[in-house]
Amino acid sequence: MIYGFSLLLILLSLVFGVPAIRQILNMQDIKKNGATTTGIVSSSKSAMGWLWMAEFGNQDRPLVQYYSPSGTEMVLEVITSSILPMRRYEPGQALEVIYDTTRPGRAYLTQEWTVALREIWLGGGALIVGIALWIVGRIYILPF
Repeated sequence: MIYGFSLLLILLSLVFGVPAIRQILNMQDIKKNGATTTGIVSSSKSAMGWLWMAEFGNQDRPLVQYYSPSGTEMVLEVITSSILPMRRYEPGQALEVIYDTTRPGRAYLTQEWTVALREIWLGGGALIVGIALWIVGRIYILPF
């Protein structure tokens, strides 16, 4: 039984950690040639709202409009999947956007950096607890 919980926690750590690490790496790549501007949330409607059947959770895809240095209007779609029902972004909200100056279409919200770091910490914590449970099971020679 303890090994089952251990494996579930290790799997949970992968579910949280791997996408967050990919997102952080992408953000660091954008930040190399990055510039900062302000964007406005134009819509917080979910593109998948009709598919999201659960009453528990939130699947928003807010659109953030910002302008490139050449004056071109750019739109950033942010995926804010969360188990919590609260929204992170509301229409009309001003947010800081970091975009790649060589390719202004590549951008991210500065708030998403802290969200990705939080998910890395959650994944790391689940991994540590999962490994600790596995070790406890092996030390006390508990059956599989």
